[in-house]
Amino acid sequence: MSDTNCCTCPETLAMASVPMQEWCEPYDFETALCEGTIFPCLNLKFFEAENIKSCLKTKFSALDRETEGRECLMSEISTVSFAINDLTLYLDTHPTCQNGLALFKELLQKRLDLLAEYAKKYNPLTQISMVTGNPETEEYGWGEGPVPWEGGCI
Repeated sequence: MSDTNCCTCPETLAMASVPMQEWCEPYDFETALCEGTIFPCLNLKFFEAENIKSCLKTKFSALDRETEGRECLMSEISTVSFAINDLTLYLDTHPTCQNGLALFKELLQKRLDLLAEYAKKYNPLTQISMVTGNPETEEYGWGEGPVPWEGGCI
């Protein structure tokens, strides 16, 4: 590389200073899903959005009790999965945080339990829930039942 290709500006135009995130008590997970983070200390209101009601909780008639149960369980799985994903980002930069690790383990177990419950009641959502939801199965059942993106929770 030649010296003529280098920037010769004598001044520094900008320097970023990003403080390291510290652990703060997380939101409850339904609030976290609505806010986009589990950490209140990261929820900086640069642009305040309209207060939009969540479509995750829907009213069902008495005839739709199975649909309601399926939808509620899917909502719980989505909420816990979101919290795990957000917490993973935190733990990427804070791998020794005991609060974060404890919550991560708790949420992973809760997600596994919810996936197993869903698989047992309806059909498996993941490959692992084929085993955890119905361990005595004798055939491959990944294709059993409608999956959420095919209308399984509508």
